[in-house]
Amino acid sequence: LIFRDLVVFISQLQHTLLDIHAVLEYIQILYPLLTNIPSTPVHANPNWMRCFTNNTQICEVLYFTRVPVWLVCREEFIPPTMNIVQLVHLTCLDNIVKVMYMENGVAKPFPAI
Repeated sequence: LIFRDLVVFISQLQHTLLDIHAVLEYIQILYPLLTNIPSTPVHANPNWMRCFTNNTQICEVLYFTRVPVWLVCREEFIPPTMNIVQLVHLTCLDNIVKVMYMENGVAKPFPAI
């Protein structure tokens, strides 16, 4: 194997192992909380990746089940009962694009910039 193929294989293996780990955590931790939502929020797990939603009901359910969640919506659509820690203004970067691509059927994980 060439070095580039080895890098692609290892990254695919890591991706698969992270998927398995995420599914097991979902089954053990999150699924029981989603089936029986607590009445008060528990502390968010700092090791989990944050998720984004634009639905306030989904945001509230995820908040009560200790999933770190970001609500993406306009200020006027946020209900007055929702606890907002910090408003964040989104910035779109149009000139930065990084894409994994194939060249002649071979993955090139390190494109020249």
